[in-house]
Amino acid sequence: MKQEPQTQEDRTFLRERFLRMLGYLNGTQAHVSMQEKTKVSCKLAAADVDFHHIHVTNLGTPMGIIPKATLRTSDIISIDLPNVDVSKKT
Repeated sequence: MKQEPQTQEDRTFLRERFLRMLGYLNGTQAHVSMQEKTKVSCKLAAADVDFHHIHVTNLGTPMGIIPKATLRTSDIISIDLPNVDVSKKT
């Protein structure tokens, strides 16, 4: 599948920004709302290349703390990042 040069440049730019954002969020505290009305807290660690899974640490669940875990993005409804100031320009 051949893409127009400008479209490919735009996709490259957006992908780079997305990857930089993921790197910036490494170690950030998050509150995650998941399917079945489950709410958990964790520290974000990494994501897989296709963004199907998010790797986290210190996952606080209703049953206790899990030191390392992987969340499926298909199970996630929302992620709240209380300590991230999105109004800052970098």
